Amino acid sequence: MPLASLLRLFKTLLRLLCTSWKHAARFLRQVMRHPQAGDLIRFLFVGTIMETGRSLTQKIPEYVNSFFMVKARFARGDATYDWVSSYLYHHQVWNTSRDFKVTAKDTEKIEDREVRFKSGDGYLDAVYEPTGSAPSTDLFHWKRKYWITISVDNSGLMLQVWSLRQSVLDDLIQEARDFYLKREVPPPVVAQPPPPAPGFTTGDWFGTQLVTGIFDTADFSFTWILEYLQSQDIMKDIKHFYVSTRQSDAGWSPHGKKATVHTLPIKGSSVHRFRWRSYWVQANLYGNVASPQISILIHSCDKSVLLDFVEAARLQYKEASIAGVHVHLTDGYGNWGRVIAKNRRSFSTLILPDGIKETLLTDMKDFLDNEGWYSLAGIPHRRGYLLFGEPGTGKSTTVHALAGELGMEIYFISLAAPGLNNFTLGELFHSTPPHSILLIEDIDCAFPLRVKNAEDSPRRHPSPSKAVDEEGHEVGMPKPRSMVTLAGLLNILDSVASQEGCILIATTNHIEQLDPALIRPGRIDMKIKYSLAKTEQLENVFHRFYPVQEDLSKPVGVKSGDVVTTEIEKLAQKFASTVPHSRFSIAQVQGYLLGWKNDPLGAVENVPEWIAQQEAETMYFVS
Repeated sequence: MPLASLLRLFKTLLRLLCTSWKHAARFLRQVMRHPQAGDLIRFLFVGTIMETGRSLTQKIPEYVNSFFMVKARFARGDATYDWVSSYLYHHQVWNTSRDFKVTAKDTEKIEDREVRFKSGDGYLDAVYEPTGSAPSTDLFHWKRKYWITISVDNSGLMLQVWSLRQSVLDDLIQEARDFYLKREVPPPVVAQPPPPAPGFTTGDWFGTQLVTGIFDTADFSFTWILEYLQSQDIMKDIKHFYVSTRQSDAGWSPHGKKATVHTLPIKGSSVHRFRWRSYWVQANLYGNVASPQISILIHSCDKSVLLDFVEAARLQYKEASIAGVHVHLTDGYGNWGRVIAKNRRSFSTLILPDGIKETLLTDMKDFLDNEGWYSLAGIPHRRGYLLFGEPGTGKSTTVHALAGELGMEIYFISLAAPGLNNFTLGELFHSTPPHSILLIEDIDCAFPLRVKNAEDSPRRHPSPSKAVDEEGHEVGMPKPRSMVTLAGLLNILDSVASQEGCILIATTNHIEQLDPALIRPGRIDMKIKYSLAKTEQLENVFHRFYPVQEDLSKPVGVKSGDVVTTEIEKLAQKFASTVPHSRFSIAQVQGYLLGWKNDPLGAVENVPEWIAQQEAETMYFVS
């Protein structure tokens, strides 16, 4: 477009604009001549100016505050609240507060902040804490450089850092976090409700992002964790606990030099915090002595830390098992319940005929050492042993000694136990861990006795009317003494779900009463007969009671110095030759020697009198 045309267009637009302003001014002058319209326009103009001024008056302080102050809110229940509140407690920020909640506490445990009353007399003291019921404000001069305003209420706390830089708040939070993790004094308890009842979902149960594990008494890991907690001596300050003077169960903490009293924390005083490696751990015990639960909360978000903690507990439990023997008992409902800790019995103290205990130990070691071979050969990695013979000949003692020698645990089942049936027995078999001994004592007592029949003696199950005892007297068929059936037991032993790597040991005093199907190869791989004391056993048990020291002085336990080593050898031989061969059990012989534990001469000289007494008692019970 030519320049001249542009100039003409511009002049036209300018003329129109001037004309519009003239018309607008003329319109306003006409309106202002009207009294009411003029007042309305003046009111709107003045009101707009005043409202704008008031808004500026409010906004300017807020802008100044936001420019010179950094704010942060920490909600109760969040980990950041624990970091910052612990840090502020440590720096005694609330000591000048005027709004307190006073509680009675054991002040000996409060080491990270000043306590006004700390008597040290063992009784509770008064502790002042911010109430939180009404908002309160305190001032904190951090590092003598930055002023921080602290506001506390029921919802949490707010920090207002007087600084132009947000990095000051960042440094404060990071320092509070590091202090919380590295402090020597345990951090505050992380609030946790009890675990949900069986059958209910956890939902948002924890309320924390820290890694947490729950251990139930029905699982073996519960025993590992409980014993580990007791060994760390973290429960020494508990105020409420169950007390037992029985033989110590696994997990019960001993007290006193002779450990005659054992304790177990109860609900209400069962929160324990301790340092493990570089992490703080909080252990919560719930429930009662019959069905307790443990939750372990570790101040970490790494799941592997919890797994390492469980593994450390398992290894310590394994080491303790080597020093002793743990015997697991059933609760009657298909679960393993109580665990009894027993002292380990030296394998050398086991008195059996020559070769028996060595054969057993060698076979079990070979079984345990060849797990891979069993898998490659497609053979179930299980081994069954039957120990049979007269009562008191050392069958149960053998199991105890083998468990101690192999570092294995014993899982004991009585088939006649109340509540035990085919289903619950199968659950016990399947839940027995590998590399353990499953012991069934007196397996013959669970099923009906085998009796002779007058017309057809080879028959296994005569009718009740034709059953007779050993002397030919007619008797009724005995009732089963267990809810476990023979067919059920056989199915469990053959089940593909039965635990592999497990040693099954059954004992009986009457092998003739066992069904042949129960003790066939594949179910019972080795049968060991225990007999009454033979000459070599009698001599060995005598030496056990009167061991000879290497310096050829008097035997251990002998008061008189008249008996020397060579005479002990002669006395042992005389004792073995005086006691009838295969007449008495080792238990009977040991009971006799206990009465002469400090007098080997008297033990040998009084053997005839003891034999006569035993025969008289036998005749009395037979008659």
